Amino acid sequence: MAQAAKPAASDETIEIRMTRRFAASPREVFDAWTDPARIGRWIGSRDVTAEAKQMEARPGGAYAIVMTHLSGKVSTVRGVYREFRPPERLVFTWAWDGADGKPGPETLVTITFRAIGRETEMSFHHQHFTDAAARDMHQDGWTQSFDKLAERLAKQ
Repeated sequence: MAQAAKPAASDETIEIRMTRRFAASPREVFDAWTDPARIGRWIGSRDVTAEAKQMEARPGGAYAIVMTHLSGKVSTVRGVYREFRPPERLVFTWAWDGADGKPGPETLVTITFRAIGRETEMSFHHQHFTDAAARDMHQDGWTQSFDKLAERLAKQ
């Protein structure tokens, strides 16, 4: 008897959900995401330096961040802000440029910021990955990014 093939996972179920606390106000954490000078200091894995080449921090505004790896590889991620409610909520698309310079598959990032005492709880949701491998790569990158963000915010 032939075994039935497993149904493919929907991109709705291939997602990342993370909650992190930072020793900073919601406004400081929100600004770390939306200030072009600040985001380059923490976004990306430990082997990356980043620079915001475009950041129109408003609903409908576009962003582009160039990440340079220690290996010399350069990657650009870009998207559009769908929601922009300082300092509570941020929603934006996320797509890596392909070899042809055009954006690849688009995913969606939703972040909420909530004060808890003197800290901020950040709830992070990244969804619509094409497969588990893409999700896992991003999970590692976001984990390292948030570690770097925590270190930066602690120094302020």
